[in-house]
Amino acid sequence: MRSIAGTNLFGLNDAGTAPKTMDISITANSGETKGDSHRRILTAILAAGNLIAQRGRRGAGNFAVVGGKVASALQGVAGFVAYPMAQTINQVAGAIYPLGSIAGINVYTDPSVKFDDVEILIGRKGDGNGPGLVFMPYLMAESVQTIVEGTMAPKVAVKSRYALVEAGFHPETQYSNFEVTGVKL
Repeated sequence: MRSIAGTNLFGLNDAGTAPKTMDISITANSGETKGDSHRRILTAILAAGNLIAQRGRRGAGNFAVVGGKVASALQGVAGFVAYPMAQTINQVAGAIYPLGSIAGINVYTDPSVKFDDVEILIGRKGDGNGPGLVFMPYLMAESVQTIVEGTMAPKVAVKSRYALVEAGFHPETQYSNFEVTGVKL
C-alpha cells in the first residue's frame, strides 16, 4: 500500500506538486502547545482522507496506519477538548491493533516499522468492487501430514499461496501517505 500511495500524495501546493512531509513543530513564543501540534496530525489525516475522496471518486479514506511515535501522540491528544472531534482513540498502553478511530477513520499501529517512523498511510477499504489492492488467494491453508522417521511422531506442514494485486482503474487513488516532522512527545 505504501508503494502505490506514493503516487497519490497529500496536499497539492500552488505549483501543483505534492510535498511528502508536514511540519507540526511548535512555533516558539506563539502560545502553541504539544496538544495543538498533535491535533494537526488529526487534521492532516482527515485532509488526506478527503484527498482520496476527491481523487478516487469512491469515498473518503477510512483507515490510517501509523508507527509507534505517531500513535503515542494521538493517544496523548485523545482527551483534547478545545477543538472537539468524534474519536475513540484507546489510551491503554500496549494496544497494537486497532488504536481507535478519528472522525470515522480507523487508526491502526504497525509493529513492523521503527518506533520513530513518522510516515502515515491513509487508505480506503471499499466494498470489493472498486479499485485498490485486492487479496487474491490461490491456495488457502493446505495441510500435508507426514510421519517423522526417527520418532514416528506426526508432523503437519501448512502452506498457502496468495497475491496482493492492484485491481481496477487507478488503484493508487485509494491510498495516500505523508510524513510528519517535529513530533515531540
